[in-house]
Amino acid sequence: MRGKWVRIILWGAVIGVLFGCGAAQTTASGVNAPAVVGATSNKAIDLTGDAAARKSSAVAQTQGGSDLSLDRVLVTQAVYDEPLIFNKDTVVRAVVGYTGAGTVDARVTVEFDGKTFTETKPVQGKQTVIDVFVGAPQNFQTQTVTARVEAAGESSGDDPANNSKSVTLEMVKPNETITAYFLPVDWTTEQRQRYNFAVSFPKFVQDNAIYLRGAYPLSKDQITVDFSSVPHMLSANEKHLANNQGDTDVVSQYLLYATISLAARRLKPDATLVVGVLPPGWFAAHGKRGALGMALRDVKGTVTGQYAVTDPTTSAHELAHLYWLYEDYDYSIDPPRPFTWLDRSGYFVEAKLPEEISPDKKIPTFLSSGAPDQAYWVDTRAYEYLTAKFTIQPGGQVTAPMILAATMARQIDPDKNYPTEYSAGWQRYEPKQTVYVSVGAADLRGGETLEARWFNGDQQVFKDAKTTQAGSAWYAFSLRNSNGMPEGNYHVDIYLDGKLVKTSKFEVKSSQ
Repeated sequence: MRGKWVRIILWGAVIGVLFGCGAAQTTASGVNAPAVVGATSNKAIDLTGDAAARKSSAVAQTQGGSDLSLDRVLVTQAVYDEPLIFNKDTVVRAVVGYTGAGTVDARVTVEFDGKTFTETKPVQGKQTVIDVFVGAPQNFQTQTVTARVEAAGESSGDDPANNSKSVTLEMVKPNETITAYFLPVDWTTEQRQRYNFAVSFPKFVQDNAIYLRGAYPLSKDQITVDFSSVPHMLSANEKHLANNQGDTDVVSQYLLYATISLAARRLKPDATLVVGVLPPGWFAAHGKRGALGMALRDVKGTVTGQYAVTDPTTSAHELAHLYWLYEDYDYSIDPPRPFTWLDRSGYFVEAKLPEEISPDKKIPTFLSSGAPDQAYWVDTRAYEYLTAKFTIQPGGQVTAPMILAATMARQIDPDKNYPTEYSAGWQRYEPKQTVYVSVGAADLRGGETLEARWFNGDQQVFKDAKTTQAGSAWYAFSLRNSNGMPEGNYHVDIYLDGKLVKTSKFEVKSSQ
């Protein structure tokens, strides 16, 4: 049962589970903006293509022809409809239709980043997806991706005019580096033998590294991973996560994190992230039944996770806490919510694995709770937030002005306006809490109008606007009602000079 498993954040002297939900109310505060970005949809991507493509296919069918058509082109690195990250592995998804009988071998040719790539696959019927892996873009520029389809070794069909499409995408160059160091912690000789440690631990690290590179909006060379094969053993007073009454033992937990951090950095002084990997069942045996990992905010750059051969998300999940991303589960309400579901399809490019959602297929975010054998991926809100966080800082670059994120938050930094408490997906707020949305803007020209329009269902309840400054910055807006907001589903639309650029959802629901 996924709902039984949680990861724990330890925050100052108040240590416990922080749930991925927040607060809400009705006041406002704003910020600035200028840049142009298309509005994003938080729905599953329709692979059947646009209306014109479907019409063309339908015409070919009614005329009795056998037409091979390129109905849609999707370019992605993790989440659909996001700008490209410089030097991050990329896939071009060609949605090919065929109106003839049987199958035909279709060859898709892609022009990307000054290079040509091809892939051939049998197609049949209205929709076959052909994935073309095009590597990582090396030219930091606006990218125009052109794809065409033709029958391999045959006539290309009745209507060659619909066999080619182009997509133009902007690019982002974040300025963040992650050096992750995996340190095995408290593994006994018997445990190492039982789990074939010499073979399985290096593979566990490798799988985590691949997942981290796939899910995070960073280039291939901005994430490096190393590990020790020699376990660091704990002393008795570093193991007690709870006392005999079941209460959290704060001192022992600080000692645990301090010793792991110091031991790892003696071996890897330049590590920005230390992942202490504990043997299976370790948390339950030491007072935290059901936990899979922990992060102590006062010990920067160090997290712990429990070894699970089928779970490559440990480093991605625990590292997110160090970037102010909290859990995507909520056990404070009835019924409890162990998951936040992906709001948009994506692709795990490094593993060549589509992460497609549909009404019949839901995928939880990697910040949700769950069992080690559950598959997870990154959702739109977390991916956009991390992209903005890594880019809206000195050294970050974009190929054009753009709004990178509209992040729902429980708190914001009073000076810089970036979110300091955030959880992906549907953020939940108590009726009398303040709702914040922090808008990440990159390379704006200055002087444009950035507007937040707040809605309860379809009814607008408030709006606020700010004038942007030149450059990159976060802009904060808030909503609060001192008498309490009605419970329900809300959203905030972000407009830049009258154009909708982002929409973020949240919920008002009391835990009482």
